[in-house]
Amino acid sequence: IPILYRAIELLRREPGQLLSIHSDLYQLCILCQWFEPALTYLDIDIIDINRENGKFDVKHLLLAYYYGGMIYACIKQFDRAANFFENVITVPATATSAIVIEAYKKYVLVKLISGSASNNQLPTYTSRTVQQAIKSLCGTQYTELFNIFNNGTLTQFDEFVNHHREQYARDRNLGLIKQTRNAFICNSIQQLTKTFLTVSLKDLANRVQLQSTNEAEKYLIDMIENGQIFASINKKDGMVIFHGSPEKFDANNMLSKLQDETEKRMLAEKQLRELERQISLSKAYIQRTQQSSPYHDRPKILN
Repeated sequence: IPILYRAIELLRREPGQLLSIHSDLYQLCILCQWFEPALTYLDIDIIDINRENGKFDVKHLLLAYYYGGMIYACIKQFDRAANFFENVITVPATATSAIVIEAYKKYVLVKLISGSASNNQLPTYTSRTVQQAIKSLCGTQYTELFNIFNNGTLTQFDEFVNHHREQYARDRNLGLIKQTRNAFICNSIQQLTKTFLTVSLKDLANRVQLQSTNEAEKYLIDMIENGQIFASINKKDGMVIFHGSPEKFDANNMLSKLQDETEKRMLAEKQLRELERQISLSKAYIQRTQQSSPYHDRPKILN
């Protein structure tokens, strides 16, 4: 890892440049469970690719995002992980690689864990070839999980997972499946906050289909500590009282966040303009635009 890290530092021309050996570094970091060296680069958005000897195999780009998504999933930054897996899936393609299929499987799970998925629709700019391959190769064990998660019961979820457990094990996704189950329970409890102001622990456990009130209490305490819900538990009478968000508007904090986001957007716009300039000056782009011009095949008029 130190050797690859040093090589990247020597070879890259700017912080946001991707090298082919980035993916090798990320893979080693996963194998060693030592994520800090990889996060040094993963936390910086890619804005350029180092074309080594004038070439760059797209495999290295796919693997960099795939391993990056796995690392973010390991440290429980599931939104960032989903973004990385989505980048793998939406890379323009005329054929589908195994990397893309495996990325989709993990994409489904981290989206459910993060609570940011209401359906299994991929971004509209996903290649049609990739969409068709996902439908035919991933099977219902992933494509139907969204529907079970959002509309099913815990019993139905467990039955579905147990039915496909061997496939999840082959995909090495059992760890994510376990976390998806926890997310399912938390999501079910959050839905109850929209219906009840108070509910007994026993009734809550029955509605969510938990085995005991102790298990229900454990989930509630974890969710309260993590800020997922605002509630209090009266152990004397076994009641749960749900509260509204106590968060108060902090003008200074909001202004600071707004300024940070504005600076990020301005930097992104600057980078996009530079990329657009580079593309417009590239030989391949000029040739393509000339060929598509309605005047391309017309005879030249001599003065």
